[in-house]
Amino acid sequence: MKADLILLHPPSIYDFRERPILWGPINDLVPSTPVFEMYPLGFVSIASTLEQHGYRVRIVNMALKMLRDPRFRPEDYLARMQAEAFGIDLHWLPHVHGAVNLARLCKQVHPEVPVIMGGLSASYFHTELLSEVPQVDYVLRGDSTELPFIKLMEVIEGRGSPEEVPNLSYRSGSRLRSNPLSHVPETIDCFNLDYEYIFRSFVRSKNLDMLPFLDFIEHPIMAVLTRKGCECNCTACGGSSYAYARICNRQGVAHRSPEKVVEDILAVQEFQVPAFILGDLAIGGEKYGRRILELLRKEKVDIPLIFEAFVPFSSGFMREISRSVEDFTIEMSPDSGVEAVRRQIGRNYSNSALRSMLEKAFMYGCRQFDLYFSVGLGGQTEESIHATLRLTEQLMREHRGKRLLPFISPYAPFLDPGSIAYEHPDKCGFVKFAHSLMEHYRILDSGLTWKEFLSYRTTHLSREDIVRLSYEAALRLAELKAEAGVIEQESLEEIRRRIEVSEEMIRVVEAHRKGECTEEYVRASLIELRERLMIDRRELDWSRGLKFRRLVALLRKLITV
Repeated sequence: MKADLILLHPPSIYDFRERPILWGPINDLVPSTPVFEMYPLGFVSIASTLEQHGYRVRIVNMALKMLRDPRFRPEDYLARMQAEAFGIDLHWLPHVHGAVNLARLCKQVHPEVPVIMGGLSASYFHTELLSEVPQVDYVLRGDSTELPFIKLMEVIEGRGSPEEVPNLSYRSGSRLRSNPLSHVPETIDCFNLDYEYIFRSFVRSKNLDMLPFLDFIEHPIMAVLTRKGCECNCTACGGSSYAYARICNRQGVAHRSPEKVVEDILAVQEFQVPAFILGDLAIGGEKYGRRILELLRKEKVDIPLIFEAFVPFSSGFMREISRSVEDFTIEMSPDSGVEAVRRQIGRNYSNSALRSMLEKAFMYGCRQFDLYFSVGLGGQTEESIHATLRLTEQLMREHRGKRLLPFISPYAPFLDPGSIAYEHPDKCGFVKFAHSLMEHYRILDSGLTWKEFLSYRTTHLSREDIVRLSYEAALRLAELKAEAGVIEQESLEEIRRRIEVSEEMIRVVEAHRKGECTEEYVRASLIELRERLMIDRRELDWSRGLKFRRLVALLRKLITV
């Protein structure tokens, strides 16, 4: 394999195939597996932008290759690569173990080839990353690294100096240097989310190295980006306004023009897969979102669209969605059913407003409404979690026969670096167990269960409480879904079984830590837990009814490539 730049996506935990791990429910609400094999959108934009400037770029989803083939040897695969540079993403912090170890392997196999890292977490920890991981040569900081990447490739080719590359951190002799984070585009129309690039790469290479996640072929979904930055300041979010300002020097929201957003949706429609529109189209004023909906209405889009709502939509905006899109789903994350907890985490709307939103959504033809709740929030107590379940039960009864799908899961394994909660945990109801990049690395390096991966507790809930309440809440929610006919009784019993086994496995691992049982016993006991725990995965499939149309679309593309 030969390319100017090879972009490598690591697994969350590098040695996940050798180590017995109880992953738990932390990834249940995203398309990827616990290995978090879904690479960031920036990979596609970087690759397609660099190709437009004459560079040959490959995306290799190493996490997916390791997941699909137990005999796959990353070192042998890397040895066959020829590249001017390797790029590794460290966007979300749960990838730190995989990213660091993949960087080490790249240098072991190709000691002369530069290793570049980027992403929000790499940007936040850029100094520590360069000082603690000598295998990393460069860190490109910020949320828009396409043009800095071109300049860095010119430096690697001997046609420039590192001092000239904006947003770059690097070593100069024994010193660490960080250039100003000056490339912060005010609009993102230059962001090139070219899904055709992935298709062309597949045709060119005849392999599936660049697939976004394991189930992509069976249950595909493509994202459409509307903005970088955020209008909201949710306390524990690494993508909040506060975090973007701190990590990316982004002082406001950079929008993609409505015309470009609709172009992206039409490009997704060519593949006949659902499109997930990232970012609340109505927040901060509805003019932007209404223009997008107007254009969608003219284009007669016929694929499922998933809309995010950070706060309840107005009745008028909901009506515009209904007029413009035939098949739509809405996703909303109240996180807690208790208004005081919701306000503490930065979501300032009432349960009454939430109820009104649901009523309007179904009145205007919303096919599915996904509600996401969390365990392990700042300010949350055991009673507030029970109150959340009571609210959920009431909502499901009020909308019986409608496709209202509530979910509940642990908030996250780590607090997001750069978030308000990460910077001021005591003020937000958290207690951190890890502060530096390598402390998080060591948690993943030594842990065997998702309880051990939790890098925090809350003021009111210990790690033990978070685990116990996550299982209790998930089981109760599954029971409510079975009663409402959303899932089959068989699925409920399977979820119940998995939870019982998971709780037992945590006890086994804790006994092992105390020297009361052998590692061999732990390894054997964890084998059956290599699966999701909390939900029936069919609930998250938005592509129903598109398979034949998708096949025809792909055949047409193969003919025209």
